[in-house]
Amino acid sequence: MVGTFYNAVAVGLGATLGCALGSKIPVGLKNSAFTTLGLFTLGIGIIMCGDMNEPFGVFLALIGGGLLGHAMDWDQWVQKRTQRLGAGTGSALSQSVLLFCAGAMTLIGCMNDGLHGDPTILLIKGTMDFVSAAFLAAALGRGVLLAAPVVFIIQGGLTWMFEGIGSSWSDELIQDYTGLGGILLLALGLDLLGMRSFKLLNLIPAFLLLPFTKAAAVWLQAFWPQLLA
Repeated sequence: MVGTFYNAVAVGLGATLGCALGSKIPVGLKNSAFTTLGLFTLGIGIIMCGDMNEPFGVFLALIGGGLLGHAMDWDQWVQKRTQRLGAGTGSALSQSVLLFCAGAMTLIGCMNDGLHGDPTILLIKGTMDFVSAAFLAAALGRGVLLAAPVVFIIQGGLTWMFEGIGSSWSDELIQDYTGLGGILLLALGLDLLGMRSFKLLNLIPAFLLLPFTKAAAVWLQAFWPQLLA
């Protein structure tokens, strides 16, 4: 829970700084911070991708999850509701929670912390949220500060859930979940660097499909030669 606690505190400190400084925060500082975080996110993603046990199963999960996500278009749903929010305290709170919690990095970070006890991704996310909270609070006000305890509750719940169900998963499945998370972190790193933008929320269904696509991949690789005989 260290990563979640740090993330919530970072949001609170960033929002406090934003409320105090307002428009005095230089845009160049934000760009420099996100460039550094983008490069580091790419590095973490590459490391996590190396843990995959059944790459073909992960590939099938991404294909199937991408198709489901495209049909539901979660990314567009979140964007529309974010754009419609106003500048009041309640709206600032809603927008902040969407920004800090409705992303792939939240799920991946909580998964890594819950399954492996590794808060690295949440520490990176917390640093990113510190910068975002500062700029958002400078524009929208103190409602952003109220998002800190909400972040703690949501991410703490997800971490606790992964910690609980992870004990029933095989080491191989955990490795493939880690690899899948690494691929999405690579996409996020490219997005942060401004190289390519991805609808990452539309790939979230891949996490639900992975146990099934992994089993299908193992079956196909075991029985495909017999099918062709």
